[in-house]
Parts: sequence; structure tokens; C-alpha cells
Amino acid sequence: MSIASFIIGLTIKQSAKRFEKATLHPETVQEEKLLSIVRKNSGTEYGQRYGFSSIRTIEDFQQQVPMITYEDIKSDMQRVVAGEKNIFTAEDPIMFAQTSGTTGDPKYIPVTPTCQGREHSDQMRTWTYHARQSHPDVLSRKVVSLVSPAIEGYTPSGIPFGSTSGHIYKNMPALIRSTYSIPYDVFEIEDYGAKYYTIMRISLEHDVSLLATANPSSVIKMCEKANMHSEDIIRDIRDGTLSEAFAISTPLRKAIAGKLKPNARRAAELEKFRSNRDGELRPVDYWQQLSLIGCWKGGSVGHYLKHFPYWFDPDGNRAVPVRDMGYLSSEARGSIPLSDEGSKGVLTISTNFMEFVAVDDLESKRDTPSSWRFLTVGEIEQDKEYYIFFTTTSGLYRYDINDVVKVVGCYNNTPEIVFVRKGRGMTNITGEKVSVNQVITAFQKASEVTGAHADHFKAEADQKNSRYIFRVEFTTSVEPAIQQKFISELDQQLKSINIEYKAKRDSQRLGSPIMHIMREGWYERNRKQQVEGGMRAFQAKTQLLSPDVLATQHIRPELEKIVELEE
Repeated sequence: MSIASFIIGLTIKQSAKRFEKATLHPETVQEEKLLSIVRKNSGTEYGQRYGFSSIRTIEDFQQQVPMITYEDIKSDMQRVVAGEKNIFTAEDPIMFAQTSGTTGDPKYIPVTPTCQGREHSDQMRTWTYHARQSHPDVLSRKVVSLVSPAIEGYTPSGIPFGSTSGHIYKNMPALIRSTYSIPYDVFEIEDYGAKYYTIMRISLEHDVSLLATANPSSVIKMCEKANMHSEDIIRDIRDGTLSEAFAISTPLRKAIAGKLKPNARRAAELEKFRSNRDGELRPVDYWQQLSLIGCWKGGSVGHYLKHFPYWFDPDGNRAVPVRDMGYLSSEARGSIPLSDEGSKGVLTISTNFMEFVAVDDLESKRDTPSSWRFLTVGEIEQDKEYYIFFTTTSGLYRYDINDVVKVVGCYNNTPEIVFVRKGRGMTNITGEKVSVNQVITAFQKASEVTGAHADHFKAEADQKNSRYIFRVEFTTSVEPAIQQKFISELDQQLKSINIEYKAKRDSQRLGSPIMHIMREGWYERNRKQQVEGGMRAFQAKTQLLSPDVLATQHIRPELEKIVELEE
């Protein structure tokens, strides 16, 4: 065992012990967490506005402090971004996490020393500890982890904004950093294709035991890029170079290339792997010691996992375990999965204070938030879905993140949840109330029944024509008869899982859906546009269910064929 592995083992065990102790008394831990937050920030402008100093119980907090969205605090947050102090937190933010906003303007989420420190570290260490308990070899070799740049820009007051995970990656101790395959400089590469190429050019030199990145589509893209550019990668590894075919700034190229050395032995191994698979280069061969993949498994991105066997277990000999990374966002981390089973995770009760409103309660009284019944961690029930609201050490109080979670279990005395969907995200043309999960299921089933693999897809509510438009990018060419069978199966699957959809279709209140077959590369071009618009490359993803139809001028160049349902 290496010194780094030994030290990591000690630190993750300590974090896991603290987490374990907290899960035994969730209600007490939650109240203590809330009161510590309000006491610490009672002298702030926000704390004085809502009487933090007089709050003694959770009930006091709920009565005195309003539920808010980002738009409600946007003007005050802009003051924080401009450099004003003591508005939401007594601590000054050390950076901002930037994420997309509902109105098009980015949201700036403060990151304080408290939430950047032990809180964040304890969560990841606990995840790692339990991963290692299940997979003892998970840290025995190199780790490949994808992050976004630590600094993507600066506010007018000079405070950086960027990725919290990137900041941690960049500043981790040298001993710990030695266990990671990819130098931080690689994540500063601006060109999307060049970044993925460099990640794989470096990572293919190493034995890798853990691959971790939130979005499973990033895992697929890594595999695709390595296979697509296998000749260039093998040549670069043999010669100790970094291909000039990719746009990388001179300073970054120099910093990265300085760490590379010729490795003829590894290049020969990779060439042999490729030859044995008729020119295909896959991670099942070049990462034979891979013990675990960490990524999201649920929600709107979980369908990508069906691609994993092609890359990691094409012969059906050894499926690489996949463990969910947990429910997390720029605003807060909400759960820590402790097993490979599904996507469930234990609520992060010692990090955030959380409240819940039952989905039916909120959505039936959408316009009257004052009538919502807010529940605490001890009041939520098994198998029920809830909107979740966060109070954090970064200055968000009763924050409506617009996410729906479901209680699926209990660890010690603390609920386990899964992320279900973004809230208020259901489409409803004429009372059918289609959810993104239903769309995902319908596409998965249609693929299984027809054998036509849908690489990327989305559904859009065509309000004007009272019908749904399904956009799909198939992996390979699909015959017209199979295209027709595919759209028919989509329609039938939605009917079978949504009784209101079936009723509206049968009564012709909802018209027949149509399917748009999209040109190859449609998804990637859309993803690139998101990145160019300010979203980080590893977070960009297609909205799988939209209440609106894309504008004609945007969709026409990407449209290959329209398929109408034959009834």
C-alpha cells in the first residue's frame, strides 16, 4: 500500500465515522445544524431582516423566514457579487459557483470557507470510504476524475467564479494529487474536443481503478474520443508528445507536454488491444483493473448507462460496478450513496438543513405557497415524492431548488432518497401531465422492442397542434418500417404508463405524435452551443422534456426526416 493510499484511508474513515454517528439522530442533528447557521449569521443584513437572533426552534425559523427562489434574492445576491459584505453570511465568499438561471442570466451561488472546508470534504470522503469497503481495490491504482475549471472568470469585485470541484482538485495536497491521472492544467483547455483528447491521451497510459464524473454522458464521450482518435493517441504515447491537431493554448500545451515521456511499451499494448478488436479501442482492454465507475445513475441522464456494456463489458465477462455520485448541485449536496444499488443516497443531514413539501400538496396549490405544509426530515414518508428546500452555510435560506426527490429507504434512522426529476417540469397540453421519467421509460422500452438504439432523444409539447414531437438521433441507420414501429411503440408505452395520456389520445383530445429523426451529431452540436453559451462542458446536457417546441430556424438544419404515426 502506498503512503498516499494509507493517508487517504485514515481520513476517509474519520469522515465516515462522523457521518455514521449523525445518521443515528437525524432530527437532533438537523435542528442543531439549522440553529448553528442562524446564530452564526444573525448579525447579517438578511439575518436582521428576518429576526435570526430570536429563532430558537425549527418552528420559529419556518414562521419568520420566507421560502425563496433565486429570483427572490437576485438583487441582494448581485450586491454580494459586487463585493458588499455581511448580507447573507458573516463569512465572506471565497468564490462563486456559477450555474444556469431560469431567466437566462447565470446564477451566482456563494461558496464560503465553511461549506468549502470540512463539510464538502466529509461528504466525498464518506462516499469514498463506503466505495472502498465494497471495492477494496478502488484506490489501488490511478483515479480519473473530470472537473470543470476552478476559475472561469472574476466578478467586478475580483472574486473568482467557477467550479468548486475544480478548485478542490487544483488545490489538493501533492501527495493526494499523485493518485490522480490527469494534471489539473488539462481542465483549463478551452476547446471541447481538445480537452477530451488530452484527457484520454494521458489516461490511457495508466492503470485506472476508479473513474468518477457526475454525468454518465461524459464517460461515453471519453470512450468515443479515445476510440475515434486511437491512432493519434497511440502515436503520442509512443513518442511522448501531444498532437498538434488540437487547439491548445501555448502555455497550457507547454505545461502539459512537459509532463509527458515516451512510452513505447504502453503504445505497443494499446496497438495490440486495438488489433484484437478489429480496430476498436475500448476501456475493457486498456483499463483492465477498473474497480468502479462513479457517476449519476438516475434522473434524466440515467439512460446513458445502457451504453456502458459496449465499452466496459462487450464480451459479458465482467461488468464494472457503477455507483451513483449522489444528489448534488451547485447549491448543495443532498445525498451520499453508500452502495452500488440504484441511485439512492442518505440525506446529508449534518451539512444542510432540509425541508420537504409533498408533490401533490405543492402542485395542487402552486399559486399559494403560504398553504404548503413544510415537513422536516423526521416527517417524510417511505415511497413518497417531495420537493426539497435547502438552508445552507453558503447563505441560502429555505431555498426552492425546484427538484423532486423520493424517499426509498432508511439508513440507521436517516431517510435515503433518489432524485426523481426537476420540479414543475411536467408537460400538460390537455390534462395528460407527462413527466420526463415517463419519456425516458418510453424511449428505453421502444429501443428494446424495436432493436433501434436511440443515442439521444427529447420530447417537446406542441401546444399549437395538441401533440408531442419526439426528436431522436439513432446510433445507426434505421429502416422505414422500424422507424414506424419505433414511434408507434413510443405512443403505446406512454399510454401504458400514463393513464391520462391514454385517455386523451383515445378521445383524440391529444393528437398523434410525430417523430423527427435528427442528423448525426445533433446532440453534440446542441451540447457545444450550451458550452459556448456559458455552461460547463461536463454539465451540459439536453433537456429531455420541453413544454415548448424549438423554433423552426433552429431545428430545420438538424432535421433529417419526419415520421408520422400510421394508425
